[in-house]
Formats: sequence, structure tokens, C-alpha cells
Amino acid sequence: MRYLFILPILIFIACHYSADGQDAIQEELEIEIREFNKLLNESYRGISVLDSNTVWISGSGGAIVRSLDGGMNWQIISPPDNDSLDFRDVHAFSANSAIVSSAGFPARVYLTNNSGEDWDLVYENKDSSAFLNSIHFKDEKHGLILGDRLNGYHFILRTEDSGRSWKRIDSSKLPISLEVEHGFAASGSCITLNVSGDFVIGLGGENSRVFIEDKNGQWNAYKVGLGDSLATSGIYSIASSERLIMAVGGDYTKADSSHFAYFSEDGGRSWEEGGLLKGYRSVVDHCSVNDLWLSAGINGIEMSRDGGKHWRKIDEENINTLQFDDQSGSAFAAGPNGKLYLIKLNVAGSPK
Repeated sequence: MRYLFILPILIFIACHYSADGQDAIQEELEIEIREFNKLLNESYRGISVLDSNTVWISGSGGAIVRSLDGGMNWQIISPPDNDSLDFRDVHAFSANSAIVSSAGFPARVYLTNNSGEDWDLVYENKDSSAFLNSIHFKDEKHGLILGDRLNGYHFILRTEDSGRSWKRIDSSKLPISLEVEHGFAASGSCITLNVSGDFVIGLGGENSRVFIEDKNGQWNAYKVGLGDSLATSGIYSIASSERLIMAVGGDYTKADSSHFAYFSEDGGRSWEEGGLLKGYRSVVDHCSVNDLWLSAGINGIEMSRDGGKHWRKIDEENINTLQFDDQSGSAFAAGPNGKLYLIKLNVAGSPK
């Protein structure tokens, strides 16, 4: 086992409420956070967890790393070029096949089918304002990439052939952009799916909104309310469970400022204020095994066991991105300075 260190197992009793708010639940929580040996010193932002063994992670300086054995060993994947691009997101199709997108100039999307021995340039935009934030696929063929506004309207790319080609969604299909409105590339997680299988995109700026695509390919905007109307504030991450969509964020320039999580029970069309998060949060994800949410950012990790209504700080690590493996209930995480983690959570609850 190649671990730099293992954070001692923490066991504490926490009280929370059931989903209907009626019954108090007393839970025993075991937390184990393992930090893996460092391969690079780059800042990791993108993550794609296929299963308990296979994980791809991407970041600055052309960094792409992969594990095929649950993090016990990591390999540096040869980057597609020598431009030291900032790969803010990665989506893995298999142990050998993945797609990465770069933030900043030039905006590029690359695809490999042989573990990085060869990369195909499947999209390039040489506009100096192009900036790609997040990749999300609903199945093997159909995916989106969200970028910042370009030429006056939102920049969203679509693929219907597993990422081999990409086409920009026409402005006639999109809501009119606010004067200050964009996605964030802090964790590559500002796109999710609702229970109907529709894409849901989280945005920030002067107002936090989500865009939802209907069955006719038309996109509609719905206000969320997260953030404080600054260019650096809003929804940084959005994720789904079988019942909810959760949105978190804040303002990355104010790492310790508290912000509420927001959740939706109707596929993203209406939103309710959840519990207070004690800091800017760049990522959120749901664990179906234990039915809990983790959200993380510069000043640590918080957990919710009641659908985002209450959050509890569980660690102080600086985390940019994380994603659960729904087979084991563990989450892989990554942050600045080349740090890679495995977060194991074991929760047992019983009526109080």
C-alpha cells in the first residue's frame, strides 16, 4: 500500500433529523481519510470515478493521472501536447478511454482510447475568450461541455458520438444571458442530470440560475438564489441523488464566508434554502450507499445526512474536487499541490 499517511479514524456521535423532519436520528460515523503519495505538484480539478478501482484525475500543467487499483498505485498519463494546458475536467469511458477539456487559451478537447499513448484533438476554439469549465455525459454517447459566454451568449458544446465531435448549441435554444453570468471551473462539476434524465447546468454571477434542457432541446432558466451577486459568486457545483439536486458554492475569494446550500425536489425548477455551509464550497456529491452528501472547498469538508438541511464539518483538508464510487460508498478527492485522497465513511443510524 502506497499511502503518505492515514488520518486516524474518527468516531463521533451526531444527531440529525430524518427526511420528514420528525424523528431525531443518532448516528455513529467512522471517517478515514487517506492521502496518497504525491506524483506531481499541480492543482487537480477534474475527476472521473468509474468504479472502486478506476479513477482519472486532471489539472493544471497538463496533469492527467490514473489509478486502476483503487488508489494504491497511480500512473502519470502522457499529456496530449506540450502546451501545459489546464485540464479542468476529465470524463472516463473506461480504464483506457477518456476525454479531457482545457480552460483558457487555446480551448481544446482531447480524446484517448489507449491510455494516453495517442490523443485525438476533437475540438479546438482559438478565440482568446474561450474557456471550458465542465464535462458531463448522460450515457456513452451524449454529453455536454459548458464554457463561459462567448460572442454574447452562453457557450455549450454537445456531442452525440461519444465525444468524437462537438457542436455548439445555437443561441436560439438558450436563455438570454445576464450581463454577468457564467459557470465555474473549480471542480468540473457544474452539470448534472435530474430524475428525468435532463441536463441541469449551474451558473453564477449577478444571479445564480440553473439551465434545464427540455425534451425538445430548448433550455429554460430557473433562479436559485445562492451567492451574493458578485462575478466570483454563485453555483460552483451541482449534483443529484434519486430524490434531490444539490447546489453549493459561494465565493472563492472569501474562503471562510458561510453560504447556504440549495436543493430541489422537482428536477431543478424550484429551489429551497438548505443548511449553512461554513465556507466557500467548490464541489458537492451524493453517496447512494450511505445516503449522504459531502461538500468541500478550501477550508475543509462538510457532510449532510438529511438532504442538505444540516451540515457538519468533518475535516479541514483543502479539497478542490471529489466524487463517490457508488459501489463501495467511498469518495476519491483531489486538491492543490498534487494532493490525492480516499475518503471512507461508515455510517450507522438508529432512531433516538
